[in-house]
Amino acid sequence: MRFKNSVRFIALFAFFIFLMFASGCEYGSKVWHDTQEAVNPNPTIDLSTGGIENADDNKLAILFTPVDEKILSLTSFLSNIDSHPDEDWFRLLFMRFPWISGVFTVDDEASVLVRLPEQGMKPFKPGPLVEYEGDWSEIKMKSFINYSEFGPEMYLCTPFFKDADFKGLVVVHFDPRILLNFCPDPKKLVIMQPDGGGVWTGVENFNKEAFLKIDWDALLDENVSGVTRVGESRFVWLSRYISDTQIVYVTKAVSDDGDDDADFWFF
Repeated sequence: MRFKNSVRFIALFAFFIFLMFASGCEYGSKVWHDTQEAVNPNPTIDLSTGGIENADDNKLAILFTPVDEKILSLTSFLSNIDSHPDEDWFRLLFMRFPWISGVFTVDDEASVLVRLPEQGMKPFKPGPLVEYEGDWSEIKMKSFINYSEFGPEMYLCTPFFKDADFKGLVVVHFDPRILLNFCPDPKKLVIMQPDGGGVWTGVENFNKEAFLKIDWDALLDENVSGVTRVGESRFVWLSRYISDTQIVYVTKAVSDDGDDDADFWFF
C-alpha cells in the first residue's frame, strides 16, 4: 500500500513539474516573440494613401512625371561614361532611348569620331563644346538647347578620358518636342525653356506670347514651383534642371480659385 502511495506521489509530482515547465516555455516563447516583433518587426505596406491632396499639384505630377522619368533615365545612362564608348554601348543607347535624334563623339580638337546616324537634318558645329572655358575633368555633364530653322534640339554632353586625360565628348541630342509623346495627355502640358524662349505643348490655341511675357527670371529666382496667372486662367508650374538647362513644366490649374503664390509640394 505504501508502495502504491509512493508511485502515486511521484506521478503527481512529475505531472506538476511538467505543467510548470510547459507554462514556463509558453511564457518564454511569448516574451521571445514580443522581443522579435519589437526589434525586427514584419514589414507592412500601406496602400490607403490618397497621393497628393492638392488637385492642381496632383494634375501636374501625373502629366510631367512620365516625361521627366525619360530625361532622368537618359542623363543617368550618360553619366556612367568614362572612356570612349564601344559598339555595344551605342547599340544599347538606341535600344533604351529610341526617341533620341542621334549621338556623336568628338576628340579634344573637335574632330568627329563617330556619328549615328551619319547624316542629321539639324547641322551643328561641336567646336564651341570642346572650347568650353571650364575644366571638363571637373564637369560631369553639360546641356543646352540649340534653336535653328529646323526646330529646337537639346544636346547632352559628357566627357570621356584616357589615363585620366580629357580626350573628347559624347554628345546625345534630341528634339525636346518629342517629350510630349510620353505625357499621358499632351493637350494639357506645357514644357518651356524660359531663358531660351522655347515653348512646346499639345494645348490647342495656346497663348505662347502671353506666357513668355511672364517675368520668369523673378519667379525662378525665388521659387522652383508655384502658381501664376495668365489672363483669367491660373497655371501651376514646376522648374527642373536637365544638367544645367532649366526647363519648366506647366499646366492649367483645376480651378480658378486659390493662392497664386502657393508652392508645389511634390518632392
